[in-house]
Amino acid sequence: MSKVSLIRLSLLVFLVMAVVTPSAKSALLGGKSDVGNVGINMEIQELGRYCVKQFNLQEMSEQTTAASIARTDANVLSPLKFRRVVSAQKQIVAGTKYYLRIEVTQPDGTSRMFDSVIVIQPWLFSKKLLEFTPVASPIY
Repeated sequence: MSKVSLIRLSLLVFLVMAVVTPSAKSALLGGKSDVGNVGINMEIQELGRYCVKQFNLQEMSEQTTAASIARTDANVLSPLKFRRVVSAQKQIVAGTKYYLRIEVTQPDGTSRMFDSVIVIQPWLFSKKLLEFTPVASPIY
């Protein structure tokens, strides 16, 4: 089989898979799609837990660095505590990018929502937190 024939066959298989696969029909390649049943979706809940953990690690690292520069003991803030993922969307990119709205418990015991973006590339065994930002409180 020649290289050209192999390339044509590969393209044909790809097109057939794109047409037959249900997820290809429900979302455009590169477009965001809602993730259903996030409350009982353990994979999504674990991703939310991972995002909060990574954010806490980044915060502790920054505090430790600031304390060593000032040569004083820093008041280390208590970490945020994961409660649940309340909504999720996913986007197929070079991997899967998830957009999560996460409810956390703050050190003072109050709840707060954060928006998080995480990219997963399983073939590289990679999970990377891109964003973790508080949701603005509504103004009354």
